Amino acid sequence: MKAEFGVTKLRVGQQLKVTASQLAQSGAGVVTHHVPSPLHVRNLLPSEEAIVVVQHVSRHGGPAHAVIERRNTCAKDRVVPSCSSFGPCGGCAVLHLTYEAQLAWKGRTVRDELAPLGVDVNPCVAAPSPSDYRSRVKLAAASHPVRNVILGAFAPRSHNVLDIAGCQTNRRRLMDVAKTVAKSAADLGISPYEETSATGSLRYVLMREVSSGAVQVSLVMTDKPARLSALVDAVVRQHPCVQSVVLHRNTSRGNALLPVSATAAPDEDTELGSSDGDELLYGDSFLWEDLRMDQDRSVRLRVSARSFLQVNRDVAALIYRDVAALLAKDAPEIIVDLYCGVSGLGRTVLSVNPHATLYGIELGPSAIADAEAAARAAGIAASQAQFFAGTVEDVLPTLSLPMGSDKLAAIINPPRRGCTESALTALHKLSPAVIAYVSCSPVSMLRDLLWLQERGYVTQHVTPYDMHPGTPHIESVAIVRRQ
Repeated sequence: MKAEFGVTKLRVGQQLKVTASQLAQSGAGVVTHHVPSPLHVRNLLPSEEAIVVVQHVSRHGGPAHAVIERRNTCAKDRVVPSCSSFGPCGGCAVLHLTYEAQLAWKGRTVRDELAPLGVDVNPCVAAPSPSDYRSRVKLAAASHPVRNVILGAFAPRSHNVLDIAGCQTNRRRLMDVAKTVAKSAADLGISPYEETSATGSLRYVLMREVSSGAVQVSLVMTDKPARLSALVDAVVRQHPCVQSVVLHRNTSRGNALLPVSATAAPDEDTELGSSDGDELLYGDSFLWEDLRMDQDRSVRLRVSARSFLQVNRDVAALIYRDVAALLAKDAPEIIVDLYCGVSGLGRTVLSVNPHATLYGIELGPSAIADAEAAARAAGIAASQAQFFAGTVEDVLPTLSLPMGSDKLAAIINPPRRGCTESALTALHKLSPAVIAYVSCSPVSMLRDLLWLQERGYVTQHVTPYDMHPGTPHIESVAIVRRQ
């Protein structure tokens, strides 16, 4: 079949000769010339020419998708991906770009998305390490014809689990522990969950490493098999760094990480839900994380199995430090930490303003328990740091805070979908003098900042941070002030 050039209609199986003009937010190359609608091609960089085969054509106005059959030219920013799983895995979609080009692309993405604000966007801040940085890992269990059990990642747009033993993003220690969990499960006859038949025990393994090197392992299982204690013993014996093992029960059908409650939002991370049904199998139910701000200062946080903390602790520390320094100029006396998680950001801002009072709000009760415990362990009285479990829109209006105070600062770090209008309304009614908005989505960030702008707030500047090198994901910080 001869590759077509300049077509008026796309169809599945069609072979085309194309040239990418830009990168989509997914990291795929975008073809717009000589095609009737945008065509996205994974692993194709701007200026590169390739022969591609159309795999999917949207019926709802979305972009079509194609795969490369042969690449004819090579962009100057292309490098050989450092990971053998690049491509099939889909996680690190821009690992074929030089790191400098990744940072430039992410900076442009944020500038382009936030253009309606008319705000200055600083260059994207580089991660201290572009690899071996992910300290929180979620792996799916699956059957393997040779090893019986593997722990890996779902292939893009499928339920097929890929072996990612060579992953360069996840912390090495975590991948070593994962290998032992998989091998021990196979040796002990603990079978992985099979989605089609709804049989088997082991569904997912969640792991966290803290700065001390300690590791927590969370086993998501349909039941509690008789040889589970032997599995835990084998893992702890081979890896003394494992100081906590927790069992989560999940008997739901499908491939959900944990059961979704009837009231959960469509993209809500149910890992943050109630821990009432969890069972501690070994050690403590939490670890201690020390985020170092500089040579002389660190913030100690407690993190439990279900508590949220950014997966790249080095970049998280950079963001916390920078936000604290920016807000210190206002010398806030009241700090409201919304979507606070374990309140790492709020605690860091408080450390720079030691006479202020901190109020943290988080939906997950586990994170609130961690935030309270860490604050008390640091010698911070309950009168100076208070934490509340619930939604921002429900809890914030109930707090007795001075509205419109020039000494009131707010921190917002919402999930990817951003803030609800009710949460923004509650924040606007409080009328803080300054807001630090931390976001993992430029799209929802723009929507929320425009909402605030229409009500008298001005976004002064935005700084992107490369929280997830090798991936399309971007973390950004905006400083917003009341006029």
